[in-house]
Amino acid sequence: MKTLRVLFALLFAVTISHNAMAWGGYAHGAINYVAEQHLTPKAKTECRRYLKHTLSWDAAWMDNWRSVSPFNSTDKLHSFRATTDGEINWKVLKGGAAGLVERSIDNLKDGKYKSMSDSLVRHNLLMIIHALPDMHCPVHVAFSKKEFPEYSYSLRKNGKKYGKHKFWDASPAFNRKDWTYEEYAANVDNVKPKAVKKLVRGSIGSWGRDCVMGAHKAHSITTEHKDIAKLTEKEQKAVLKLADEMAIKAAYRLAYVLNEIFK
Repeated sequence: MKTLRVLFALLFAVTISHNAMAWGGYAHGAINYVAEQHLTPKAKTECRRYLKHTLSWDAAWMDNWRSVSPFNSTDKLHSFRATTDGEINWKVLKGGAAGLVERSIDNLKDGKYKSMSDSLVRHNLLMIIHALPDMHCPVHVAFSKKEFPEYSYSLRKNGKKYGKHKFWDASPAFNRKDWTYEEYAANVDNVKPKAVKKLVRGSIGSWGRDCVMGAHKAHSITTEHKDIAKLTEKEQKAVLKLADEMAIKAAYRLAYVLNEIFK
């Protein structure tokens, strides 16, 4: 009976993954698919060696397993808190997703992965390929309710209450329900190489500040009680523009991180 309960818990975890509070399963897969197209041959080989699959296959790993022991500790590591001046609040939950990404990169960089067991390298890679994209989800930046009370609101869908987190999690697939990862890449992965170099410059901290700016934009687009089923064409374009901007930044930065680790 105990074995059956464990199996049921695992199946339940996988079933709820697409509704978890993180970039939706499609967004995670699309971001990682784009990232893999920008890996160096060596980085791609090493990632396949340790993960045993493509990046997009394992992209939603943390969502699939967060509700199952012993992975419950990852539940609080999908977002990060911001300070009033737009910095990452490193003191709260050790930076949340930002802190997790930074620690995992540090564990692997400078060739340190070569002296680690395959399973431990895989573990750190799984954290990076999920948490780094999660940082870029517009509603994964947590603002103080005291300092930003206007951000504590819900949306509407055909008049009924609808969570803004749920809406923005799925925003890359907004009006694109049938798009494959390949189609997403063909339409969104079009930033010129010089511009990509600018996007990947900096540190986890500077990327975090960029994510904070994206979060502010999201709140300005979907204001309190906004009915997402009645968005104007201009508002729909604004949603997709921001969703794509943040998703593609996540993809390029993820590729950059993995290329640096395995260079």
